[in-house]
Amino acid sequence: MWTETEPQAQVLKTSLDAFQKDTGVKVNVQWQGRKVLDKVTAGLLSNDVPDLVDQAYDGLGPALAKTNQLEDLASVLKESIPGEDGKTVGDVIPAKYFDVLPTYGGNVKTYMVPYTISNVSVFYNKANKIAPEAPKTWDELIANCKKALAANIACIASDGDATWANSYWFDYLLNRNGGDGSFAKLLEDKTGASWEDPAVLKTAQQIQDLIKSGYIIKGYDASKYPEQQNAWAADKALYYLMGSWAPAETGKYAAEGFDYGAFNFPTTSASSTTANDSIAFGFAVPKKAKHTDEAKQFIAYFANKDRMGEISTVANNLSARPDVEAPATLKDVAAILADNPTRLPNDGVSGDVVDKGFNATFDKLFLGKVSAEEYVKEAKSAMVAYWNAKG
Repeated sequence: MWTETEPQAQVLKTSLDAFQKDTGVKVNVQWQGRKVLDKVTAGLLSNDVPDLVDQAYDGLGPALAKTNQLEDLASVLKESIPGEDGKTVGDVIPAKYFDVLPTYGGNVKTYMVPYTISNVSVFYNKANKIAPEAPKTWDELIANCKKALAANIACIASDGDATWANSYWFDYLLNRNGGDGSFAKLLEDKTGASWEDPAVLKTAQQIQDLIKSGYIIKGYDASKYPEQQNAWAADKALYYLMGSWAPAETGKYAAEGFDYGAFNFPTTSASSTTANDSIAFGFAVPKKAKHTDEAKQFIAYFANKDRMGEISTVANNLSARPDVEAPATLKDVAAILADNPTRLPNDGVSGDVVDKGFNATFDKLFLGKVSAEEYVKEAKSAMVAYWNAKG
């Protein structure tokens, strides 16, 4: 899934070269980039598929696992890692990253083995004197927003056209207000009854409060990603809710002395879950592959701490192995992942039901075009209409 010049590709290339030397297995690599699965799915009809492919769970799942096109890799978790004194793959990659994988209706649960983990958390500048302490509750976050406005800077950075990112606010708030699985329940309810849950209106009202109180950076509603993301890095806003790729994307725009910090999305009550969004990227083996044993062998080979360590030292990403030290800009993120339960963004729901169902009306709420009450009513109708159209 990487292009050959990317740091992640360099990490894989180093290990693939070493794998050939150590095992004698010849490796032919095609660096396809993000649309790698388009080529894989097109090749299924002609049986022209790779032995090994990598992508995020929400790419591999809907494209291949859903139709039972991927090998069950549960056996790989029991494989010993070369050079690690009997440690197995399952010993070093936490079970929680496998437990949350959705099957998308397929028969296989362990259809991928992660090597990189991203997450979604709230980023901030730890060197900022306005609110140096990371808030743990929603009330603490709002209190810091008031401090930011008093200091004449924005509290929250957001780009109006990045609905995929702005919806993290709704997803996380609903999770905190309604509990784990609330977002999936909302989107998958064909009757629309779940939209009457008080937690849904509370979530919409909290987002409305961010907008009406002026806590979101001025001009966000007309901005295009990553304009306000870069403004946040330039210290023009306190907080930025984004994936763990944010430091890498904003480094060249960061204010002098910027110290990347992150905190888990705040709780909204004493009973709130603290589950944190995680996104696994990893290897999968197509069922029609001609060299499945060798592909599985490489997965275990790459799980070695030194090899996966380069995901941190070379690619500046988080390794799926918690015992690999995180890059300096992601140390807080690594701690969040280690200290909290794991969930999937949008509870693992993806595709048209998000893009054409949920996002179509959420924009109106986040851009301040409708009230919270109007939004809930309109969103309910839109989701029912979506499911009716699906038959």
